[in-house]
Amino acid sequence: MKRRLISVAVILGVLAPLLVRAQGSPDEQRLRETLRQYEAAWNRHDVKAWSAFLTDDIWFTEAWDFYSRQKGRDHAVNLFKSNFAESDLSQQVVKLRMMPDGTATVAMREVVSHLPKTDGKYKAVFESDPVISRWRKEGDAWKMFFYTSHKGWALDQLKKDGVE
Repeated sequence: MKRRLISVAVILGVLAPLLVRAQGSPDEQRLRETLRQYEAAWNRHDVKAWSAFLTDDIWFTEAWDFYSRQKGRDHAVNLFKSNFAESDLSQQVVKLRMMPDGTATVAMREVVSHLPKTDGKYKAVFESDPVISRWRKEGDAWKMFFYTSHKGWALDQLKKDGVE
């Protein structure tokens, strides 16, 4: 019996840290939930709800918009209204790194599918891999302050943040 208890204690001692690490910190869990809510707001085509996830000083750049490197929530909202309000978004988190300064860097694979659908097929589908987004807490909420789907810039920024 004593041997069995010791065995159970050893197994729990080895597995418990792995389970905690797999689940992530409470901040990481909240950020992952925020990412799901961000995607849901996009897919509802709700500009106001979607833009609530952005900081006022966001740097939001799409691959084809790379040279503009526009800053500010107003730019992102106008970009969304003119190009994405009639699209569906699917994001897959590849890596998420909590940074020492309290921000987070997220590497994703992203698919933007433009409506309308005809015979079950979207008008156009664009895949981006990798995509990078950076998030910081404002009050109790995670807000995105940087985003690009430009592959070269995303790879450069992911390397800079140690997310490879």
